Amino acid sequence: MSAKGLRLLLAPLLVLASPALAAPEFTGGPEFASDTGHVLLSWESDEPVRLIIADNAEFSGAKPLYEGSQTSFFVSGLSNGEYYLRLDGVQGESSQPAKLNVVHQSLTQAIWLTIIGLIITVGIIATIARGARDD
Repeated sequence: MSAKGLRLLLAPLLVLASPALAAPEFTGGPEFASDTGHVLLSWESDEPVRLIIADNAEFSGAKPLYEGSQTSFFVSGLSNGEYYLRLDGVQGESSQPAKLNVVHQSLTQAIWLTIIGLIITVGIIATIARGARDD
């Protein structure tokens, strides 16, 4: 029997012997939250994946964020809102959709924290200056 004939004979056995790939899956749960507009997503997959994001659960108008073999991706620059993420494997398997809720900290809180930081900084500088004068 020729090598070509042997390959044709064994090809169906190789297909049957190859393990089925599991669907990609997000680690850390199906829901994520961010108060800064960025998040590190991680997942488990037996194959390269394509990470897509949409602003609706039907994934209409979805945009690809990443495609490759890595198992994590840092998403940043998101404004307030709900986002839906999905991993699509190259063999056609898809993960369960994950939901990302982004709610930035309020501007009032940021201003108050800045003022408190400024007061502490001025106090430290004044203490150092007074201590240096006494020497």
